[in-house]
Amino acid sequence: MTITARTRTPTLTKAPLTNVRVFVEAARAIVKTIVNRRQAKLLAEMPDYLLKDVGIRRDDIHNALQTVWHEDPTYRLAVSAARRRCGFLD
Repeated sequence: MTITARTRTPTLTKAPLTNVRVFVEAARAIVKTIVNRRQAKLLAEMPDYLLKDVGIRRDDIHNALQTVWHEDPTYRLAVSAARRRCGFLD
């Protein structure tokens, strides 16, 4: 019995595929966040009466766009609209 007989070399086929999948998912999330940030900027150009119909205010959009680049501002807008609908925000 030798030490080399008991050790196995790691499989190299699974590791690169896993790394590629992680990279693709991260890239997809970044692109989605960038697209959503652009959509939030378009919302900022809408008149106030349309924003009120959606359930958000202009300051909600401003606060959502002030987050770091990798956070999705539309998520914050959806939370603000839901909280306002439930009466937690005035």
